[in-house]
Amino acid sequence: MLQVAVAGASGRMGSAFMEYLENIEDVTALAVSAHLVVADDFVQLETALNGDGIDVIVDFSSPEASLKLAVWAAENSKSMVVGTTGFTADQLDKLADALYPVAALLSPNMSTMMNISWRMMSNAAKVLPHDTIDIEIVERHHRNKRNAPSSTALQMAQIVAEKRGWSLSESLRHNSRWGLLGERPRKEIVISSIRGGTLNSEHTIIFAGSGESLEVTHRSQTLEPFSKGALRAARWIVRQPSGVYDLLDMLGLPEVLF
Repeated sequence: MLQVAVAGASGRMGSAFMEYLENIEDVTALAVSAHLVVADDFVQLETALNGDGIDVIVDFSSPEASLKLAVWAAENSKSMVVGTTGFTADQLDKLADALYPVAALLSPNMSTMMNISWRMMSNAAKVLPHDTIDIEIVERHHRNKRNAPSSTALQMAQIVAEKRGWSLSESLRHNSRWGLLGERPRKEIVISSIRGGTLNSEHTIIFAGSGESLEVTHRSQTLEPFSKGALRAARWIVRQPSGVYDLLDMLGLPEVLF
């Protein structure tokens, strides 16, 4: 039996994950309030730790709560899966540092297909000419999504920048253009964010050349793929030695797919 503590269980992804786990016979789930964690109240985790125990924390809370949970997990030798989004670069560094003593998996997107698409775009960014290909990223979400651009879109931009040897801070631009801007710079990654209604999550990267273009798109119709990925990550991480991993490590995808 796998004992899972779900942080942020009242949020959109956390509640979907809790609902998904209800039908998994060999998993028991404990809902953990992110608000209590932010207030340095770990009574729910401490009670579970002294009772049936906790094998792994799956976190869909907030950056502030995640950082405090990471410290608690390390102090209590518990594995952790972090699916929380909205971290700054500095917060991510602090999170990884806190979790190195235990086995932890960090990913802004728990979908297996999304992670496979990251490897595809990584190879395209590396192989396609750097001086003749323009790169655009378009992401769309429901109107209630808090952050823009999405953490998944930022991860896509980071992948491209690393493969091209570009500084992300210098090459990244956000949202649509306006006015007489002149010719588009080559060394530029533009993210356009769309928010409205109940739009499903969709991410597209466009490699636009002369006379042809390549697009890689991931669409999710429900949250089930993310729940499946999170549970798969939880089962995997409890068997790993200490260190910080991502979903590509779990999938075992080679650096080059073609």
